[in-house]
Amino acid sequence: MTVDLAVIGGGMAGLVTARTAARAGARVVLLEAASTVGGLVGEHRVAGLDLDSGAESFATRGGQVAALAADLGLPVVTPRSAPARVLHSGRLHPLPATGVLGIPTELDAPGLVEVLGLEGLTRAREDSRLPVQPATAELTLAELVATRMGPAVLDALVRPIVRGVHSAEPEQIAADVLLPGIADRMVAAGSLTAALRQVRAAAPAGSAVAGIDGGVHRLPAALAADAAARGAEVRTEAPVRSLRREDGGWRLAGDGWSLTAEQVVLACPPQRWGFLDGDELAPLAAAGRAWPAPQSADLLTLVLRADALPEHERAGTLVAEPGQGAKALTYASAKWDWVAQAAGSDRVVLRLSYAGGILGTADLAEVGLRDAARLTGTGPPWPAEALDGIAHVRLHPPAPAWATSSVRGPMQQEADALDGLQLTGAWWCGTGLAAVAAHAADLAHRQ
Repeated sequence: MTVDLAVIGGGMAGLVTARTAARAGARVVLLEAASTVGGLVGEHRVAGLDLDSGAESFATRGGQVAALAADLGLPVVTPRSAPARVLHSGRLHPLPATGVLGIPTELDAPGLVEVLGLEGLTRAREDSRLPVQPATAELTLAELVATRMGPAVLDALVRPIVRGVHSAEPEQIAADVLLPGIADRMVAAGSLTAALRQVRAAAPAGSAVAGIDGGVHRLPAALAADAAARGAEVRTEAPVRSLRREDGGWRLAGDGWSLTAEQVVLACPPQRWGFLDGDELAPLAAAGRAWPAPQSADLLTLVLRADALPEHERAGTLVAEPGQGAKALTYASAKWDWVAQAAGSDRVVLRLSYAGGILGTADLAEVGLRDAARLTGTGPPWPAEALDGIAHVRLHPPAPAWATSSVRGPMQQEADALDGLQLTGAWWCGTGLAAVAAHAADLAHRQ
């Protein structure tokens, strides 16, 4: 069998690449080792509900994912304007509605003094009077926030958001990575607060995130089906055992099969590149071994009987000091209409996120009911009889960009030296469906 393009890896990047190339008329085969496609975008059934087991939303920037969903006939939905809070020093506080990464842009906002304290708010207001230093471009996000607005803003507001959303600490990320061009913006505006106020004003109206009616997990199946309808072959349970150069093209082999491809896209992370074969691919294999390992995270999804719960505000919560508990709570049935409708008026759905390794061998129901009560501010753990269903998923998101910066150059150099081989995936182009879909589609157009 000979094809124009072989895509190794059936996550979102591989699916978008395969479908885009097939639409352009290429003969495509996608090879996925697992029994299902989708990667970090998956589903599970909890108490009779089909729910997202990984990504449950996507960034609307660029419009790539929304356009993709619309093209596949999947309705895009926006979240309800449910409140968001931060748990700091044992107390729940509303997150500033006008913040950027938790950095407040309106320092007279109601409730800000409660979360920062009078001293912390006073220190934050010094930002408008401090001179902008030339070294701003070299600072980490933690250094930028602390020097401009003080430790209270960093620890109570910025840290829980960066930890919860980006799975990293502010000390680990350059300020310019999450706030592109911030140094020049501050020079022009005169302060961090003023610069971010302009960023907010320039942002397009509407929600920064969106979802799919029925769950983001509908995307992978729809992509696979559409790719197949356009002539692509999508194989699951088809691990690649060998990839090598042969007669100017590529020879791929697995358990009882082999094929030849003119082009190959590696859409799986380097930790799965044990199939790279031959001296010509040895330098790329070495670069792959130097790539940082994926992270680990745990997700608990709880379906609960509403009448067995104490009165509480149905709000999402980020945790400033998670310790051995959850770092975030997403109130899925308050955030998404489709979840609320599926659950019915007598049930609620929560998602609890944990850093990898925290759950260990703990009783998941006990931990989930305890953290749900703590993060909703209702005191003692919720009763066991309230639990209608629980599911646990271990996720392995790729290492963040800051951890890969020193090895990206060598990896790109080795890939560029191999004619007909390209790289894509969240591990390479950044996490988030918006980044993954845009990179994969662009790559496929260039095949």
